Amino acid sequence: MSPDPTVSTAGPRAGLRGLAGRVALVTGAGQGIGAAIADRLAAEGCIVAVNSLHAEKAEATAERLRGAGGRAQAFPADVSDAELVDGMVRSVERSLGAVDVLVNNAAYLDMEHLLGQPPDVWRRHIDVDLTGPFLCTRRVLPGMLAAGWGRIVNLSSIWGLIGAKGATAYGAAKGGLVVLTRALAAEVGPGGVSVTAVAPGIIDTPQLSADAAFAGITLDEMKARYATENLLGRIGTPAEIAGVVAFLASDDGTAFRGRTIPVTGGRSE
Repeated sequence: MSPDPTVSTAGPRAGLRGLAGRVALVTGAGQGIGAAIADRLAAEGCIVAVNSLHAEKAEATAERLRGAGGRAQAFPADVSDAELVDGMVRSVERSLGAVDVLVNNAAYLDMEHLLGQPPDVWRRHIDVDLTGPFLCTRRVLPGMLAAGWGRIVNLSSIWGLIGAKGATAYGAAKGGLVVLTRALAAEVGPGGVSVTAVAPGIIDTPQLSADAAFAGITLDEMKARYATENLLGRIGTPAEIAGVVAFLASDDGTAFRGRTIPVTGGRSE
């Protein structure tokens, strides 16, 4: 398959310490930021377990990684379902080995005003964006602690730090993920497991089309508006987020344990 230009991490291996040969499970890796993270970790020498809710998207990412010379396999599952998460991780362990690196990236976002949001949609945000990371982490953590080495990187959001109109449920769940990161890092850090988070700003992913529809403007107008809200004068790329995630997952990023790193092009509010 030809590379996806929105997630490509073309170039030589950066050689971050401690990643080569590690088994990395990336949730929500069928497109956008998750696919870019899978690309980057494969480029760093990881064996990548590619998760997506949609089997065809997970397999497309895994096929692209294998085509580039990496080792990858698709493991589709709904991360909000405890039984499916357990089955997914069992399959990863049988096929690739114990999970060394977990990237909790899978997310759900439905742009809607709070008064118009049904309770089941609120619950879906919490289930995927907060409970999903809890379930995946709880499943792989015993193996990491037994090995004395592990990396968990959670994908929060700038909206989990400052909120955003139309994203109340999403922001609440992503804000919860920031606290989960901090608390868990304190619990498991002494056991050799580093837990960190990344809070992306506005990134060029398919979600922007939903943002534009909610705002009642075109996609190009949405991108132009977002570009004025940071110091770069443009929106970010998935590959930029992937680089930070790879750093935090490596032995070079352990000093950031418990921290949430905003990657926002300089935007702070």
